Amino acid sequence: MNWNAWRRRWLTEPLYRRLRNGVTPFTVFQQQVLAAGDPWWEGQLLSGTPDWNALTYVRPATLNAREKAFLEGPVHALCALLERLSNEGETLAEDALWKFLAEERFEAMAVPEEAGGLGLSAWAQSEVLRQVALRSVSIAYRLAARFVFHPACLLRAVGTEAQQQHWLPRLAGGDACAAMASFVVENDIVPIQATGVLLQGHDGPVLRLNWSGARYAPGPRPDLLVLPFRLHDPEGLLGGAGERGVCVALVDTSLPGVSHVETVSCAAGGHTPGTSVPAGTKASSAAFDGCDVQLQLDSLLGGTDSCDRALSALLAFQAVAKGIALPAMATASISLAAHASSAVLRLQAEGTGCAMLGARGRLGRLAATAYRVEAGRRFLSGALDLGYRPLLSSALFDISIFEDVRTAMGDSMDLLGGAGPTPALTEWQEGLHELLPALFGLEALAPQARNTRVLALGALRVHPLLMQEIEALDSADTDAGCDAFDRLLWKHVILAGNTIFRATGRAWTAGRFSPVPRLLGPVTHHYRRINRYAAALSALAEMLQPGARPVHAHNEPGLERLLRGLAVLMLLCAVLKRWQDDGRHDADLPLVEWCAADTYHTLDTLLATMLENLALKPAALVLRGMLLPPLLRTAPPDDAVTLTCAELLLKPSDTRERLVGSVWANHGLRHLQALEKAYECVVNVHELREQIRQAGLKDWRLAHQSGGLTDAQAEALEAAEAAVLVALRG
Repeated sequence: MNWNAWRRRWLTEPLYRRLRNGVTPFTVFQQQVLAAGDPWWEGQLLSGTPDWNALTYVRPATLNAREKAFLEGPVHALCALLERLSNEGETLAEDALWKFLAEERFEAMAVPEEAGGLGLSAWAQSEVLRQVALRSVSIAYRLAARFVFHPACLLRAVGTEAQQQHWLPRLAGGDACAAMASFVVENDIVPIQATGVLLQGHDGPVLRLNWSGARYAPGPRPDLLVLPFRLHDPEGLLGGAGERGVCVALVDTSLPGVSHVETVSCAAGGHTPGTSVPAGTKASSAAFDGCDVQLQLDSLLGGTDSCDRALSALLAFQAVAKGIALPAMATASISLAAHASSAVLRLQAEGTGCAMLGARGRLGRLAATAYRVEAGRRFLSGALDLGYRPLLSSALFDISIFEDVRTAMGDSMDLLGGAGPTPALTEWQEGLHELLPALFGLEALAPQARNTRVLALGALRVHPLLMQEIEALDSADTDAGCDAFDRLLWKHVILAGNTIFRATGRAWTAGRFSPVPRLLGPVTHHYRRINRYAAALSALAEMLQPGARPVHAHNEPGLERLLRGLAVLMLLCAVLKRWQDDGRHDADLPLVEWCAADTYHTLDTLLATMLENLALKPAALVLRGMLLPPLLRTAPPDDAVTLTCAELLLKPSDTRERLVGSVWANHGLRHLQALEKAYECVVNVHELREQIRQAGLKDWRLAHQSGGLTDAQAEALEAAEAAVLVALRG
């Protein structure tokens, strides 16, 4: 008996016919998403066997001489201006801000160097935002929204040569400014308010656009608006007649039919629609309406030949911009909160601050969170500078960082609140309140990044066989499609069996025998544990098949948990990478251990919840026994590790310098300098105060009067006391 023929006739063909009738062909939008960006480290993890040697290609990000000059020149000048105004109790006017940014060529940050711009790397742009966010979150948001989400990179990627030569030099020289358009309501990132119709004009085809409420990032009115829209070609002037999907147009805002609607800003990233702006002032945010705006076909991004690739390029561009902006602003705010919270707690060591319920536990968690978010920023920036456009990875990092931001905000508010409503801490509390609105503003510039179907398709791309199987099911030639499906199906069965077998073995051995690189030192076991959870996630991905199945209400929670698990696992990889890049300091190991324990506990919870909610209950019970051994569950970070992390912030050390040293180094904010000075004074007299306490005295003045302290020691104690009062009372 011919086994292959029997298998094809009795097994493959019936299954092929059944699946072919049920499969839904990819829409134009889905095809464009699948073509967007590049798979990166998420593909290694979802394979179940990550190649750790691939991480060696992600070198620690560095700055070149040109980037250092920009940071030490215009960026330092902006930071000094913000510090001076803050110390004087003033704010920077909107007009003055944009005039300064134009003079210092901030608009040219993302414009390629060959076009006359600065061409800053992803790491350099991240450093710009981080340094500015340490002084003002709202100003950093404006820089990110306008200059990191800058259309120059999009023009460079898919723009025609004529489009690049026309716009890039003008943008680099400050002769024009540009912005991306976004809409309040979108459907599959298709702005339902923006439509374009291709018509035959007297001098050839013309594009007629209509839209309403195309918002742009805060700043001056742009001369160039990059507008995504739904294109209709009723006469088939570009090929087949009908719907062409989403394209992107380069709209000169001076054209007839384009109207500017100004609004007043009410928060970082927000505005109040319909509010009038007084004459002679500039709005913080505004929108454009368009009525029968006529464009030539050369206004399509990429021209007529590449207009179908414009949406894919737009998605990849937005992923890169978010991968730069959101981690940078989150890192700055969390490290600033960790610095202020630890200093305030140390200053209150003899008062109510240390006795506040859970103070040290919150501080330890805040220290580890600051370490983890900075690790994610470095990890993602390194990938971007290597040329990757990681659509899914960027979204996954954003998911994890948003969770860390919310946790850190709660912890820091509790710790800073213990000092009361002191003027000295007001600016940090206000900065923390500004952070989430600013991050939401960045999310609004790339709303499709959190689209469940986009994330599911991103996970589908990294599977070695699913895409080919779907193409075989969708083949017009059923015989050829069945042959291809027959070859792929049984490879998939073997792959799935190996995946589940590997996941089971690693779950019951905690990954002890999985391959890892040599010479990893005390963190070797974490690489093995990551192998164990990566195998489990890959097994569950085989069950859920994200992207291959339509996203419905009943399977969306499972997909969300799978992606969240992948997100926290990627961030742990970033933590281990940071520890290696920093020089493998043993003093930093408590931070690594806390991050690892928190990740493992989160993953155990997510895996258990996913298996409890699988539709096939018998399969769920079997997988639960295979993937979640009852005696190998991980507890949350224990108290000893958490308290050790807190001590790393409370005491001066190289680790504290690596965690929060960049916050106050070369900083000119008066309150921050007073807080750091008080912290150093309290640390310097700590041993002296312990001696006084052991002598049974409550006041150092009594010890000085009795001759137990020298005049120099008394002066040091008095200076520390005065510094504490200045720092906490303002």
